Amino acid sequence: MPSALLETPATEEQLREQAERLASAIEARLPPAPPPDAGDRHVFFGELRAAIVAVARIPAWRAHDLARELLLLLEDLRDAIDADPEAADPQWRQREVLQRMVVVLRAMARQLDHDAIDRPERAARFVAERLADVEVGAVARLLATTPRMVSQYRRGEVGQIRRNPNRVTLVGQLVSELQYSMTPRGVLLWFDAPMAALRGRTPRELLDRDPVANRGPLMSLARGGRAQLDAGGVAYGDLEHAA
Repeated sequence: MPSALLETPATEEQLREQAERLASAIEARLPPAPPPDAGDRHVFFGELRAAIVAVARIPAWRAHDLARELLLLLEDLRDAIDADPEAADPQWRQREVLQRMVVVLRAMARQLDHDAIDRPERAARFVAERLADVEVGAVARLLATTPRMVSQYRRGEVGQIRRNPNRVTLVGQLVSELQYSMTPRGVLLWFDAPMAALRGRTPRELLDRDPVANRGPLMSLARGGRAQLDAGGVAYGDLEHAA
């Protein structure tokens, strides 16, 4: 495990990066990776414990439910290892705990992303950067701003957002949810896909109507990710091809 994962993150951005790296390090231990021997498994557990403690000791996260869940899963993993001296994991107990750790760490990264875009200025830059491969005009229409402003956001030049701040913040939160299950182009197409849950309307229509009143249903849809396109009767592949 990289030594950087054993250091206590000093900022929220470092914590987010550390959560992502730790999740990837755990995933590398899951099948189809070769099964570890008993000695290697104990070394990994010691490093994993140090990395999780480094995350959980941050004051802002010390009492957070996700940090507590990581520590509880660590104890579950210890018990599973102690009960399996041959490192065979016959009932997949260790694999299950590691998979749950990955879920918690990814949730932590998403939470930090949300915290980072709770202001429209941060959300505008986040969307511009995450959708960097999408044409400027399309991103501008999504944020209800101008292509020139989006170009500035991509350069990190973001002043106070006075025009449609609630819309910009919500778009940032939606993109944050969708980014893990879609390409940047797919994220853009999601906003224009008619959804059965919205009675055939598109997320963009609800954004245009009232981003504050429609935040709840839009966030629920985004958390469903790409599957919502199928629920709405629209084929994701056809949308990308048509675009």
